Amino acid sequence: MSPTGNILNFPDRSPIEEEAARWIVRHDKGPLTAEERATFEAWRQTSPLHAETFNRLNGHWKDLDTLAALSDTPAERPLMASPAIWAGLGVAAAMAFAVIVGVTQFTPAAQAPAQVAADHTPEVYRTRIGDQQRITLEDGSIVTLNTASRIETRMTGSERTVRLLEGEAYFEVAHDASRPFRVYAGDGVTMAVGTAFSVRLKEDAVEVIVSEGKVAYSRVTGVPEPEPVAYVAAGETASFADTIVIEKVDEAIVDRKLSWTEGKLVFAGDPLSSVVADISRYSDIEFDFASQDLADMRVGGVFVVGEVDDMLDAIETNFGLRVQRMGDRLVRIARADN
Repeated sequence: MSPTGNILNFPDRSPIEEEAARWIVRHDKGPLTAEERATFEAWRQTSPLHAETFNRLNGHWKDLDTLAALSDTPAERPLMASPAIWAGLGVAAAMAFAVIVGVTQFTPAAQAPAQVAADHTPEVYRTRIGDQQRITLEDGSIVTLNTASRIETRMTGSERTVRLLEGEAYFEVAHDASRPFRVYAGDGVTMAVGTAFSVRLKEDAVEVIVSEGKVAYSRVTGVPEPEPVAYVAAGETASFADTIVIEKVDEAIVDRKLSWTEGKLVFAGDPLSSVVADISRYSDIEFDFASQDLADMRVGGVFVVGEVDDMLDAIETNFGLRVQRMGDRLVRIARADN
C-alpha cells in the first residue's frame, strides 16, 4: 500500500514472465538435464512469485496443447510452441495471440457465437465534444461520461468490466462483493466493490479521484488477479504514469475536481492556463497566451459546462483580459490594455 503523498515506481513483472516462459518451452522439449533441473529449482524457489508465474503460464500452455490436439492442421502447433514467438511478442502478447489462434481455428463454429452472445457482448457508450451522458448499467451502477469520452462495458455473472477508451468517466458503483467492478484505462486497472470515483485517461497518465470508499489500482500484466500497486481512498487523488503520485486533499478540492459531473467547472486559484485547458475540452477551440505571466495568472470562478462563449466573456469581464478570436478555432488571450 502506498502512503499518502509518496511517489512509487511500478514493479516490472515482465522479466519474471519471460524467464518462466523460457522454462516452459524448455520443459516442453523433453526432460531436463541434472544441471538444468538444479538451475530451474533454484530459480523457482527464489521467490513465491516465480513459482506462481510458472504454474500459471504452464497451465495456459497445457490448455494450448489441448487446443492443438484438436487441430486439423498439424503444422499449426510448432508455430504456437516456437520460442521466437514468445521472445518477439512478449509473454502476455504471445499468450493472447496463441489463445486467439486456438479459439479461432479449433473451437467448433456452432458453439462459439452462442457463448459470445451470452456472456461477452460489450456495450459501447460515447459522447461528442461538449456533451455529457449519464448511464445506468444493468447492475445498477451509474456512469457519468464527460466530454469526448468513450467506454466499453461488459457484464457477466462473475465480473463487471469497463474499458475507458477515451476521456473521463465518474463511476457510482452498486455494491456486489461477488462481482468486482474493474475499470481499465491505459496500462492499469482500478478495482472497486461499492464506491464512487472518477478515472481520466490523459496523454501521459491515468488520473483517479475517489469521493467515496476505496479503490485498488493494479498494472495490467496478463495476470488474472494482479497485485495492487496502490490504494486510493476517499479524499485522495492519484496520478498513475511511470511513477505513482497519491495526494490527500480537502473535500472542497475533490468537489471542485468533480464539479463537471453536475454540469459545472469550478476553479479557485488555478493557473489561467489550467482553466482554459479544461475549458478547451468542451470545444474545438485552442488557446494562446500573449505572455507567460498571463498563463500563470491565478483565477477562480464557476462556469457552466459547454458554454464556451460565456466562459470567454467571464474571463474578459472579471479578469481584465482581452479575448481575441484569431479564426474559427484559435483564441488569443492578452491584457485588455495591449
